[in-house]
Amino acid sequence: MIRVVVAGGAGRMAGEVVRMIADANDMELEGILERAEHPLVGKELLGVRISADLNTLLEKTDVIVEFTSSAGLSDILEQIKQTSIPLVSGTTGLSEDEFSRLADEGKKRAVFWSPNMSIGVNILFILTAQVSRALQDYDVEVLEMHHRHKKDAPSGTAAKLAEIIKKNRKVSKILYGRSGHTGERPENELGILALRAGDVTGEHTVYFVTEGERIELTHRASSRKAFAQGTMKAIRFIADKEKGFYEFSSILEEM
Repeated sequence: MIRVVVAGGAGRMAGEVVRMIADANDMELEGILERAEHPLVGKELLGVRISADLNTLLEKTDVIVEFTSSAGLSDILEQIKQTSIPLVSGTTGLSEDEFSRLADEGKKRAVFWSPNMSIGVNILFILTAQVSRALQDYDVEVLEMHHRHKKDAPSGTAAKLAEIIKKNRKVSKILYGRSGHTGERPENELGILALRAGDVTGEHTVYFVTEGERIELTHRASSRKAFAQGTMKAIRFIADKEKGFYEFSSILEEM
């Protein structure tokens, strides 16, 4: 059995992961963590008490999963620095320094990070790289849409798509939305637009456009179960790893 603690487990995304872990035959839900001021701390979810203290759970944990924030991730890394417990992280909106710190953790423990745990989105990453290389003279734009409660923009997935595009073709400027008299669209510009409305789980489209035609690569999530299922794969993947920094491509290579 893989003993798992989920940080941010009372939230929308991690809550779905919590439910899947509780139903899994090869996992045991050892703990659910939330920030100290969270109204559900001290209450139970699926028979497990929601706690704000990770230290009391470390000795009976095989994998820690976290969907929190940059500050929450930093706190977790500080609390586990004397251990070698594997970590699965889905936190986005990290600065370069914060991401470097997370990647450096791979020298001490197995770390799995992805801005999006959906298998489909990670296939979208691969396709975006391939099309970016093939269509060097096409204009590229990225559109993403999420529910009204999402706090960061653009999404971590959109930021990852931009990173992939930059690696595979020349990008001189990234523009986040447009307003006013912008003039003609210059070559090698990458536009990213974030929409926030209603209860949209997550949608991402990469447009490759030239005169006379366009190609659209789109992923639409209709349920958080898609992300939770990918997280379950990440937990199983990382549980027996000793050290290293891994992304979803490592899982796809084994499929």
